[in-house]
Amino acid sequence: MADPLKFYLITDLHHYAPSLGTSGKAYEKWNNKEQKCLAETGAIIDAAFSKLIADKDIDIVLIAGDLTSTGAMESHLDLLPKLQRLRDAGKQVYLITATHDFISSEMEPLRCEGDELLPATPTPRPKLRELYADFGWDRAVSEHKESFSYCVKLKKGFRLLCMNDDGTPERHGYTESQIEWMFSQIEEAKKNGDYIFVMNHHPCLPPNPIYPLFSKRDMLADYDEITTRLADSGVNLVFTGHTHMQNIAVKRTEKGNVFYDVNTSSLVGYPTAIRKVTIDGEKIDVRTEQIDDFDFDRNGLSVNDYLKNHFTFFLNDIISSTAYDIDHLADLAPSFSMTAETVYKLKVPLKIIGTLLNNRTVGAAAKYLGVSGKIDDRVRGIVLKNLVLQIMINLYHGDEPFYPGTPEYGAMDAFMGRIKKLVRPFDKDGKIKGILDAVLSSMYDAPPEDWNAVLPQK
Repeated sequence: MADPLKFYLITDLHHYAPSLGTSGKAYEKWNNKEQKCLAETGAIIDAAFSKLIADKDIDIVLIAGDLTSTGAMESHLDLLPKLQRLRDAGKQVYLITATHDFISSEMEPLRCEGDELLPATPTPRPKLRELYADFGWDRAVSEHKESFSYCVKLKKGFRLLCMNDDGTPERHGYTESQIEWMFSQIEEAKKNGDYIFVMNHHPCLPPNPIYPLFSKRDMLADYDEITTRLADSGVNLVFTGHTHMQNIAVKRTEKGNVFYDVNTSSLVGYPTAIRKVTIDGEKIDVRTEQIDDFDFDRNGLSVNDYLKNHFTFFLNDIISSTAYDIDHLADLAPSFSMTAETVYKLKVPLKIIGTLLNNRTVGAAAKYLGVSGKIDDRVRGIVLKNLVLQIMINLYHGDEPFYPGTPEYGAMDAFMGRIKKLVRPFDKDGKIKGILDAVLSSMYDAPPEDWNAVLPQK
């Protein structure tokens, strides 16, 4: 293999142009339903780009989709000069667009004016190719024009497949012609002795056991089949976004081939990660960096605390509405990759769980459920809602720490076991049991580590 390839990767910029409105009741209501930021996006993006520009050793930047908040043309036009700043500094920028970047049946561009959410200027999907022509497509060695996918040679010995999986609101995936084109590019890379890997917006492997149960439509359609085909054809790596989570997942096919999905959190939401990657013939070295400042009034808080507080407010709203306002929870559902239909279907067990979460300590909940003897004294006094909040924060942060044997895991294991018995009459198909089991499995991180990892090539 040629000299090592080095690059930065960021994703889910979700840029929200200031001209769309950053004050008033409509803005506050919208902002409170978001895990990510709105008004702060420009300042965060500027700070991140300054960090990338300062590194003179790396001149390649990858961006894995969802460039804007809701596909408003105002946001695209405000983002373009920021991207041009990277180019002017000598950086090669390769990006893909995704479902937040154009108007569709599931994405309406919005602006805020006083108490009202009003339509912003829509961006038709075909316009994206024209807007971002200088950020990847201009260097393409091949392009699948229908899907806006393209292939580039990053440097001697390395190629990148920039795959667009917009699909439809019901299915985010590839067309047959797109798949044929993708594998033709893989064969072309092999012929030339080039290492080839993929960038895709939606995750190609589940970032945790819960995700495909609630959010399968938010994954690459037919992900298991496609990742197996990729691995068995010699492609072992994809970089993805969309989930806003930090995760590195791995699978091994029946033929013994390995495949990695490096999923990265949103740049403009907790924990605001930047991937720094080095690839050589033996390993894929993934490091994670962060910005330590951005030009916005954070009320004296660090970047991490400011973004975490915003996220925690959002999570508290979810947990409170689980117990007290199922309609509000259904309204929030799209913000955490669930549908309103799923919320209403699970309203009975959600109500039971929500009431326990909001009103009891771990010890009191254990007594109520009849599992007090299974609870470690170290967690009895913790408010159950706060424990669940920490579990949810851990899912987004990555490197989840509550392994079997920890008091936190033991408490949740006892609760889940009891709840499974309580909801058994409502769970004829076993789906609720599956969800509760997945919650337990998502409390700890399966190898490799999510923030910093050295991934063997074979």
